[in-house]
Amino acid sequence: MKKIFSVFMSLLMILTLTTPVYATETVATTEHPETTEYPDNPSKEPDLVANAAIVMDVESGKILYEKNAYDKHYPASITKIMTTLLAIENKVDFHETITMSENAIWGIDRDSTNIGLDVGEKVMEDLLYATMVKSANECAYQIAEVVGGNVEDFADMMNKKAEELGCQNTHFVTPNGLHDDNHYTTAYDMALITREALNYDQFREIAGTQSYTIPPTNLSEDSTELWNGNKMILPASEYYYEYCEGGKTGYTTVANNTLVTYAKKDDLELICVVLDVDGGKYAYSDTRALYNYCYNNYYYYHPLKDFTFENEETEEEINNSILNNYYSNLDHEMIDLEVDKSFKILVSNSLDITQIHQETTLYDEAKDQVLGEITFSYDDTPLGTTYIKSSSPSLSSTIGSQKPEKGKKSVWTVIKKILKTIGIIIVCIIVLLGIYMCIAAFIRNKRRNNRRRQYARRRRRRKDNDYYF
Repeated sequence: MKKIFSVFMSLLMILTLTTPVYATETVATTEHPETTEYPDNPSKEPDLVANAAIVMDVESGKILYEKNAYDKHYPASITKIMTTLLAIENKVDFHETITMSENAIWGIDRDSTNIGLDVGEKVMEDLLYATMVKSANECAYQIAEVVGGNVEDFADMMNKKAEELGCQNTHFVTPNGLHDDNHYTTAYDMALITREALNYDQFREIAGTQSYTIPPTNLSEDSTELWNGNKMILPASEYYYEYCEGGKTGYTTVANNTLVTYAKKDDLELICVVLDVDGGKYAYSDTRALYNYCYNNYYYYHPLKDFTFENEETEEEINNSILNNYYSNLDHEMIDLEVDKSFKILVSNSLDITQIHQETTLYDEAKDQVLGEITFSYDDTPLGTTYIKSSSPSLSSTIGSQKPEKGKKSVWTVIKKILKTIGIIIVCIIVLLGIYMCIAAFIRNKRRNNRRRQYARRRRRRKDNDYYF
């Protein structure tokens, strides 16, 4: 028996060592990571569940936070931001009736998100709202056909637009984001695309719509109520965020949860993108944490809010500039200087605004309405530039889009003007002398000819008198 027992234990040990062990959720030893904020230390970045994220300032394009922002990920339905942008940018008239095609209805996975439209059903602007509000895949497909003719050509338009915006690691294949291995983007690229879309009020209205009703169609007697999938703009939701203005959700089993939103607090408007989030609730908690972090650490500083030229140390230099511009623009009586008092600089709470260096530069000559510039920097790092302009109506009312060239030698400029004036005067004198000499020669020739004719007449009279006598 001892020998049999020994053999049995040896076999059991061999089986134990050679049999693989498979981990399952039931034997997991660690909990799912949670979004972590640090309210006692607002300057500390939150810990995210998302594998990639970014926060970008809408106005300046400055990045306030990033995590793997340039890594490729599958976007899922946030793709529809680009689809809607192209529809608006190409000025498609969605007030005209559009008939749902067979490709749009059957070209998508019927188990994916849709609103149950059918082939031949007639819709209008509902396509845009259904695409952004309800994330209807068949509607995004139909938009692609309306704008691009077909999905393939529309994808080319999407990729061309992405390239124009500066996207570096984005490639689109579908208009709705249904999975394709060659359909990918990055958090940074999606922020660029969203920033461009926010230039259009129509996009803002659609992306911020809480609910939308599709009226009865030719194939449906009932209206269809659509509720936005972005819970951050729904006041009744536990994920509601009071500063969030709109956005777009996304999900596929491969992409995980994705979310693009934009929010505004005071005058600071931000775009937040989170990609590859394991769990929809964490997409919202990550986004909220990022907004809280950025709004607690960044703000817009208005350095010219109380600006007056009289209080500037360069008052004498400014007065000289006024005189220079007065004499270089003799068609007006007075030049009034002004600056944009709403000019603002994005700064962090850790930056000492008293150490911001302000430099005023005045040009030797007026460039349209621009007479100079004010530049701000911190530790030799440029923060922004605004222009000193003239409100005089006699100056050109349009301001060039390019930065005016600075005058470098005001004395040489004056000398050049004087030499130019002297040259013009000399040319005028030479021309007048030439004209005078021509007139004088003409008069002399005429007098000479008159005298010759008179002499000839006298000689003829003498001959005639001699003949009679």
